[in-house]
Amino acid sequence: MNTNKKKFGLDFGTTNSSIAIADGDSGRVLEIDIKAGDPRVVRSMLYLNRREIRIKPHVNRAKIMNNTFTIGDYEWVGEFYPKVGQDAITQYLEENKNRTAGTKRTIFTGRIIDTSSLKEVAGGAGAVREYYEEMDYGVGRLMQALKTALKSPYYKGTTVFGQYFTLEELIATFLKELKKKADDQMGENITSVVCGRPVHFLNNADKDAQVQRRLEDGLRHAGFTDITFEYEPVAAAKQFIASDEILKQVQDDTYVLVFDFGGGTLDTAIVKVEAQDSGQAGMTDKKSEVLAVDGVYIGGDLLNADIMKAKLWEYFGSKALWGDYSMVMPSHIYESLQSWFSIPNLNNPETMHQFDRLKYHNSDQEGLERLIYLIKANLGFNLYESIERAKKHLSFYESSRIVFKEGIIDIDVEITKSEFERIIQPRVDEIRETIFRTLETAGLEASEIDVVVRTGGSSLIPVFENMLVEIFGKDKIKQFDTFTSIAGGLALAE
Repeated sequence: MNTNKKKFGLDFGTTNSSIAIADGDSGRVLEIDIKAGDPRVVRSMLYLNRREIRIKPHVNRAKIMNNTFTIGDYEWVGEFYPKVGQDAITQYLEENKNRTAGTKRTIFTGRIIDTSSLKEVAGGAGAVREYYEEMDYGVGRLMQALKTALKSPYYKGTTVFGQYFTLEELIATFLKELKKKADDQMGENITSVVCGRPVHFLNNADKDAQVQRRLEDGLRHAGFTDITFEYEPVAAAKQFIASDEILKQVQDDTYVLVFDFGGGTLDTAIVKVEAQDSGQAGMTDKKSEVLAVDGVYIGGDLLNADIMKAKLWEYFGSKALWGDYSMVMPSHIYESLQSWFSIPNLNNPETMHQFDRLKYHNSDQEGLERLIYLIKANLGFNLYESIERAKKHLSFYESSRIVFKEGIIDIDVEITKSEFERIIQPRVDEIRETIFRTLETAGLEASEIDVVVRTGGSSLIPVFENMLVEIFGKDKIKQFDTFTSIAGGLALAE
């Protein structure tokens, strides 16, 4: 069977993902996660089950009793059975419900290092064996925001139960599961895809192209052979134009601005919809032209990071002073708290040695211990989920609480809507500038825009809705297919 006649539209999002197929004049989003609240929307989560650990025969009993190993003393065995979306969440929650306190292993890396420079040496005064610690809780590993991780040139991949995965391989593992479910629905192997991308992955053109190549590599590993890309806000505009009944009846040229605000980026597009005579009495055709696109790397994840910094950094010792000269805590450590997936990267020998030094005359020993526990217990995702819940609550109520309790970490902090809006005000200002920049590129005034289409989960945040109303007027604002408009439009892309 020739499968090249059909193609998927794939919205691989930071928070949610969807797959669509062209169906008549619009894109039909497939129901590929039947356990989700909306089966068309798949949470962009990947769960890798825990593999079994096997101690090699040569390891002596003392090492086993003390959990003190060298690399090569043990190995992980068994297959990974990846789960995505609601299955991933369910498996994660079920396994973590009765999670043990964990087994701490002290691992000798095989290097001898100088204590003053932390560089590898052959031996001599001040030379010590290098160790790092890992915690095994007997559960699998949950991963999210893989798309966001693409923009970091330093995040190459991670080791999961003894197997190293590049970021591209992790993305491929997630997308392969989505493709399999979509193929099953269509009854054939569809290898052509139009994948959405933000207007800017990164502001540097060369680096932006590199990110797209990494994403394309992940798509190929997932089984797609014919791959094209389309800007996400343009795709949303295509779906809106194809499906909006009022717009179909308009006889004059119409200007549509798309405000696509998701978990990773804010993207805008202005599309001119022209009415053309179809040649049939009383009938008109529609022709669309993209006048401008723009975007900034601001999304729901970054707003969560703003909350983390403003409300919780101090709880983890950010304002402590240490040492004989009362030095401030290293900024790079706390910058790594800006995303859940960068927190585990701090669990490396160099940073752990640094923490040993930071304990000396530290004015906030408890805060530092909480930070170390957060890192070693790999709790970044869990903590950020609690921040996300509080943020969503603020869309409907004047205050909320960030609640997270795990081990020595006990957080119960109030955050009000006005406080949240004050924290993210620089993001609001930058997004406002992006809108006016898009208008300027298109050569239009705000008053000339006929329809403003809001889409993406973060577009539901009241402060941004109010901003759009202020600029364009309430009657022009339309909320459209919050989580599925992009996938539908991608299926329509040429």
